[in-house]
Parts: sequence; C-alpha cells; structure tokens
Amino acid sequence: MSTFCYLGIYQPTWAHDTVLLKGLEARGAKIILLTDNSPGWRKYWLLWHAHRHLHEPYDYLLVGYLSNAAVPLARLLARRPVIFNASNSLYEGAVLDRGAYGPWSPRRYWIWLIDWLAFRLAHLILVESVAQKKFLHHHFGVAERKIAVLFAGADDAVFHPDPAVPKTDALTALFRGWLVSATGVEQVLAAAKLLRNEEINFLLIGRGPLLAKVRQIIADDHLTRVKLITEFLPETELRRQMSSAHVALGQFSAHPRLERTIQNKTFEALALGLPYITRDSPSNRELLTDGENCLFVQPANPVDLAAKILLLKNNPILATRLAQNARALYEQKLTPRAIADKFLKILKYQS
Repeated sequence: MSTFCYLGIYQPTWAHDTVLLKGLEARGAKIILLTDNSPGWRKYWLLWHAHRHLHEPYDYLLVGYLSNAAVPLARLLARRPVIFNASNSLYEGAVLDRGAYGPWSPRRYWIWLIDWLAFRLAHLILVESVAQKKFLHHHFGVAERKIAVLFAGADDAVFHPDPAVPKTDALTALFRGWLVSATGVEQVLAAAKLLRNEEINFLLIGRGPLLAKVRQIIADDHLTRVKLITEFLPETELRRQMSSAHVALGQFSAHPRLERTIQNKTFEALALGLPYITRDSPSNRELLTDGENCLFVQPANPVDLAAKILLLKNNPILATRLAQNARALYEQKLTPRAIADKFLKILKYQS
C-alpha cells in the first residue's frame, strides 16, 4: 500500500481531509503529516524545513483542503505526484459566495491568482462534483483530465444512528450551518412562519453574519417553535441534537454556487439516517435521488419547503423509507473506507 505525505497550512480537521485520511489508513496506507499554521510566510519556511528533514520516502504528496497557497511549495518540494484536495476554490467561497471583496479590491484578484497557481501546479485536483469540475475548467482554464470528483463523505465514528437518543415529541426539522444568505436560513424561517400553526418544531444550529437578523425574525414573527443554538457543540452533543430531530434540512437559496456544491451537512444527514430535504441542483442530483433518499424543493421557495416538511409529518411511511435509503446510500458510497476506495481507483486510473 502507498505512503502519503499530507502537507497543509491547517490541521486536517475538515471532513474533506479527515474522512479520506481515515479511510486510507483503514486500507493500510501510511500517512505522514506535515502541517504548520504559523503567521505569515513563516509557516512555508517551517514546512520546507520539516520536509527537508523528512527521511521517510512517500509515494504521493497530498495538499490539504483550504491549503491552496501551499501547492506551489508542494511542487518545489516533491519529486512525486502532487494531489490537491481542493473540493472547490477559495475565490468561489470568499468572493462569489460571501462577497467579501468588491470588484476593485486587490485582495479579490490575489485570491484568484492563488487559486490559479494551485490548480495549474497540482498534478491531480479533487473536487466535490462534476458541476464543480466544469466550473474550474471554464473559470481557471484547468484541463478536465487532471480533475477528479471525490465526495467528502462523513466520519462514521461521529455520525451514525444512535437508538439511545430519543426523538422530540413533536416533529422537529433541523437546520445546521452558517447563518448567511447563501445557505437559505431565511427560507427556513419563512417556512417556519407558514407552519406556525402545525405541531412542527425547528432547531437551528449555527452562527454567522445573519445571526442578529435571524433573532429579529424569530422575535418579530413570534416563531415560538424555533429554537436557536449558536454555541460550539462537542461532537457527541452535536450528534445527540441532530439525532433527536425527525428531518434534516439542507440549503435553500437561489445562490449560483449551490448549483455546484454538496454540503457536509448532506453527508452527515445521510450517515445519521435522517430524512433529508434540500434544494434541487445539478450537484445534488449527482448524489441524491428525489423521492428515494431525499426530497428536493425549488430554490428560494419557502412554500415548497413548508409543503415537503408537512408531507413528512403526515406520511411517516415515506419518512421511514427516505431515512433507510439515506443510510444505505451512506454505507455504500460515503464511509471513510468507501471514499478511500474511490480515491485509490482514481489514482490507478490517473497513473
């Protein structure tokens, strides 16, 4: 089995990295971790120094998620193939999604350049969907032959069905994620308003720029059945809160980025065996099937969302079938071992 050197400017804590690394180790691969998050340019010097004193040979250098700026260093260091676990682009998240930098901001173009160099210099780029692959090809000029699709998956040690956790008395719809417009939290609150006279609770776990607005909407619309949790939850408590819900909610805005992404919450909901409702998109259709392992709603359509939540409340047989099929899909394609197997097949095809 191969040896992988993991190089990153962050510790591998995101699912994009942890699930893959765990799966590779389960398949007998050896992982050498080289990470440093020191301020400024110091981290790159320390990574270079650590790699220089690395006497153990490896077969591939794997650059971690969000470590785009480390890819040029990886190419300078390695005499082996450089694989970049990109998932998506920094430019897409910071500029197109969050709108952090205006059209004349130098930082905007600096981020684009970092992405361009990372995609240009990596031998193989891992992304989260075919739609994302096409985006990188068209917006950064990356040859499609060097881009491969690999789902993030979810860690089965954390996200798994837990029969010991009781469900809440009333049907509870769970939304977990950043409180920003792109996630569609405002559509969730609008659906909660439409369902205010039903025996349906909403649990929101998250924080972000819209937190004050979310609290204001809950107060102004008297959404007494909406519970908001903003503090960080340890993994065991997070699983307990999620497992106590009856339905998991995905993303719902009409933001164009959602046409290309598959959120971590999707894999987590499938791993927990929860009925899942999310917006229809090309990327979601690459993994999910409407009416089989999820329910799709039209983007930015709280009426459709409310109708789908009410459908599951009134049709427990459908809810059970969706939950069972969701867990089966996870076990088939999204466990750490399954993700690692897919990755190893990609390497074999690329070699």
